[in-house]
Amino acid sequence: MTVEVTGNQASKLKTNLSLYCVYFFTCLEDRTWAFCVSICMNIMGGMRMVSFEQFFEGILQMFFSVHLGKYFDRLTRKRAIMTVVPLNNLSICAASALVITCLFTDSTSSWYQIYLLIAMFLCAINQLFQSAEKTIIGKDWVMVLGGEKDLSKLNATLLTLDQFTNVIGPLIMGILVSWVGLSGMLGIFGVSSLVALILKALFLKSLYISNPSLHVKKDLGPKTINAHLNKSVLQTYWLQDSFPAAFGMSLLYMTVMGFGGLAVGYGSSSGLPGYIIGGFRSFGSIAAILGSLSYAIFEKRYGVNTAGLIGLIVQQTCAVLALVSVFLPGSPMNINGYLKDFTIENWSSSMTHSFDKKNKTGYDPHIDWSNFTSDGVSLTRLWCLDLAATHIMQITIPENERNTVFGMHNALCQTFSVFKDILVIVLPLPATFAICIFVSYGFVTTGHLCFVYYFVKSKQIDSLKKKA
Repeated sequence: MTVEVTGNQASKLKTNLSLYCVYFFTCLEDRTWAFCVSICMNIMGGMRMVSFEQFFEGILQMFFSVHLGKYFDRLTRKRAIMTVVPLNNLSICAASALVITCLFTDSTSSWYQIYLLIAMFLCAINQLFQSAEKTIIGKDWVMVLGGEKDLSKLNATLLTLDQFTNVIGPLIMGILVSWVGLSGMLGIFGVSSLVALILKALFLKSLYISNPSLHVKKDLGPKTINAHLNKSVLQTYWLQDSFPAAFGMSLLYMTVMGFGGLAVGYGSSSGLPGYIIGGFRSFGSIAAILGSLSYAIFEKRYGVNTAGLIGLIVQQTCAVLALVSVFLPGSPMNINGYLKDFTIENWSSSMTHSFDKKNKTGYDPHIDWSNFTSDGVSLTRLWCLDLAATHIMQITIPENERNTVFGMHNALCQTFSVFKDILVIVLPLPATFAICIFVSYGFVTTGHLCFVYYFVKSKQIDSLKKKA
């Protein structure tokens, strides 16, 4: 009996290590590449160029993420993961080569415009399959391997790994830029992506072979497949018990209050050096790691719904602090000055120059440090809330609809992210960034209210069940 238990423990440990390793490499290339792209786009066109690139990413995911998820639900897990991993890594290599070409091409040449557009398209393709890869591994495989018993622990560990890569990724990229330059960094990244492809393939093979539960999908008979195909993806998403929590989570993507590409562009346009921007992004990731660790504790002690509510309250507090920060001394906010000098000619001219390496977003040495700090602290409970919503979706979505629902969810998240990008394309200056923060706060608060609605509804349902 003792040998059998030890064998089971060893097998479980091997499974978890393989899962953690493959997810670590996936997240590391995702985080470092996203930071690298933001820096490159900002150098070539400022915050507006960053917004354009993210806009392309969001548009592609809006229209194809949901259909990709539905397609993967009809495939075996092996075939699905074998499709996304090579496309993910090879698109990074191709995009790296094209961005390097852009850096050494005259910006007035028509070839420069072509190379840049293709590179942005490949970056968007990469994000599409990067998201699909993280969904398959972090939402579907983890549910099969861990079950409901260990789900919260595994989710928290995977998120910790994700945020740890967000700590070291920007620092690594910052060091490489200082050491070998931007083009050298892109070359190193392209080669590293091929190495990561091989390593992920080895870990995935080990994980798949040692866990027969991954070889089959439940409820995947002909009747189930036909019923699944007859429902629209929007209807499938709407009918889920977790819809209010999921929709509330998607609203949080309509925000600039975080350390994404827009915050990187904002800091760079305001005069922050790369290592400072990387440091702040790492600070935000450390806060997110604390959020994931606290979620595991709160979920075990109070349950998933209450853990999410705790995260909501703290994040709302930090969002209010970020809102207040735009009025503090040192803030670059100057909305009246911007409106006074605004003309359609100047705006269209700056839009045009976004594509010719002329950064027209301006330079302002006054940094809104409090805004960066409150954004970072808010990530502590943002990811606590994110984990709660993800956990709720994983345990309530049927296995044969998991990729479809998460694909639709990702498409909806990217829809709101695209709205955010459009907002920043229209208002790219640090002087008008406060408007983006005001709008972001409205969407974040609405998302919180959706989760509160789910929380109250769940309490009522549980109460009725107890009475029955």
